Amino acid sequence: MPTTDRITRRSALAGLAAAAALVSASPARAVSIDAAKTLVAALAADLTNLVNSGRSANQLYGAFEGLLVRYGDMPAVAASVLGPPWRTADASQRRAFVAAFQTYLSRKYGAQFREFQNARIEVTGARDGGRAGVLVQTRVLRPGRESVAVDWQISDRSGSARVVNLVIEGVSMLATERAEIGARLEAARGDVSTLTAQLKAGT
Repeated sequence: MPTTDRITRRSALAGLAAAAALVSASPARAVSIDAAKTLVAALAADLTNLVNSGRSANQLYGAFEGLLVRYGDMPAVAASVLGPPWRTADASQRRAFVAAFQTYLSRKYGAQFREFQNARIEVTGARDGGRAGVLVQTRVLRPGRESVAVDWQISDRSGSARVVNLVIEGVSMLATERAEIGARLEAARGDVSTLTAQLKAGT
């Protein structure tokens, strides 16, 4: 795991990208600006509390996965990251992939989250993105280090407001995870079940 000093502006917020759950696979519905800002404020508070809780690595990863489920539209995120193979997967394969993907994210970014103690997330504004949902702007303030701009895309396509995308300093985290999962799927010769098993095992 990289040390705090070596974590770049992008990788330092990768954990937040995971808690945000990335992007929806279909157009977002109209969620109000107030509802979107309320969601991001609650998420920010829970992330801060988790980072500063003093939990062990394994405990933190489990709690972090809980945040993914609570605040992210994980089925839509998983579908968007997996791409076309999602459409040909059966219901059982889809459920298994979502669960394994959540665990993968919690391990991948939870480790970095342990480096973010004493950080503070400040909501700085929000704007209606139309079919893209509401974009809530925040800055992550880290003592002694440069702040980072983060935009959270919120929609209510799942029936309630959920984070569906995160843009860190202009870079969508969806693209990062889609490339990673795409490469893994290619290595698994396009077999979703094999990919799922690898993600679940942490390999």
